[in-house]
Amino acid sequence: METYLNLHAHRPAASPSETVVRNYILPLPPSGHEEPEYGQTFSAGIHPWYIPAHPEETLKELEHLAASPSCKSIGEAGLDKYASTPLPLQRELFIRQAELAVSRQLPVIIHCVKAWDELLAIKKDFPETLPCIIHGFRGKPQLAESLLSKGFYLSFGFRFHPQSLTLCPSDRLFFESDEDLRPIDTLYHIAAELRSCTPEGLRAQCWENLVRTGPSSKK
Repeated sequence: METYLNLHAHRPAASPSETVVRNYILPLPPSGHEEPEYGQTFSAGIHPWYIPAHPEETLKELEHLAASPSCKSIGEAGLDKYASTPLPLQRELFIRQAELAVSRQLPVIIHCVKAWDELLAIKKDFPETLPCIIHGFRGKPQLAESLLSKGFYLSFGFRFHPQSLTLCPSDRLFFESDEDLRPIDTLYHIAAELRSCTPEGLRAQCWENLVRTGPSSKK
């Protein structure tokens, strides 16, 4: 692909040089978000900050969106000890979304705050074939190594630990802007300098990673 992959963003493309997998937080449409446009590449999930009063209805909405060929991942979903929703309910909905990802052969984009032990315990029950991608990873190298050893992918935004970025294998790596408005190719150039490689090489590798984690690679 000629464009730079932006794995996770809450905005449209900032320049013609990027392709955005735009994220939608369910239920739709919360404040500041709108429904996916026809043919637009997107991801969708129930964020632990915004778990609705009637999650079963929202899960049905997510199942409908996940059936679209434009849906590239489920999430962001996960665990957050700062969220007001009790952790057992967060855990239940995270598992339900991971099960949907398995059934659709899609990766799951994971939001995790101060709940790494809980996340690792849950992942033990996930199929090894489920690609689990940590969104906006900012952790230290020790945490990065632990997650990588358990099979996770790491997606880096504009805020990151340089050592964690440099130690991440290329075949477990993604980049994202999240809520940052800068074009994603800016981040690729920063990362390429740190990793002593070319932005074009990172661009090609990230597209390869997306294909490998998607349904077409599992047929």
